[in-house]
Amino acid sequence: MPPPVRRRLAVAACLAWAVAGCSPGATFVSTGEGTAVTPEETSTPGLYLQRLHATYLRPGDCLWELPHDLVATLVSCEMPHAAEYASIYVLPEGPWPGETAARRRALDWCGPRLRVRESRRDDVKAGVLLPLEHEWPAQRTAYCLAVPREGELVGRVLK
Repeated sequence: MPPPVRRRLAVAACLAWAVAGCSPGATFVSTGEGTAVTPEETSTPGLYLQRLHATYLRPGDCLWELPHDLVATLVSCEMPHAAEYASIYVLPEGPWPGETAARRRALDWCGPRLRVRESRRDDVKAGVLLPLEHEWPAQRTAYCLAVPREGELVGRVLK
């Protein structure tokens, strides 16, 4: 098959997969009873959750909680949330530096570059999602976040 035909087939397959609701952005909210419902079926007005790998985050996205596996649950920033995504930092090449050294390097880079609203500066500090050790060195991206000094955030904190 010529490359353009293969590309069209791949695009069609991806579209069919997304339409079927199997995309990484498929959204479900747990009711706590072992079932899942779509946000449209929840009784909480304005609640919208979306699960995405950190590579799909956009500046200003609000994370419901800090993930351990780089798959973040996004929520409206008007809802209580654990962090707001700011930018990325690519750690230098080389062997895995260890979690402590990777975190220190990422925070040293991310912290001074957070563009926090003046009125929210006392509410937040820099935080990071680190690349996973088993994916190193292919994945060296750290994700810079604004995280609350205590409690949760409500509303946008970044410019």
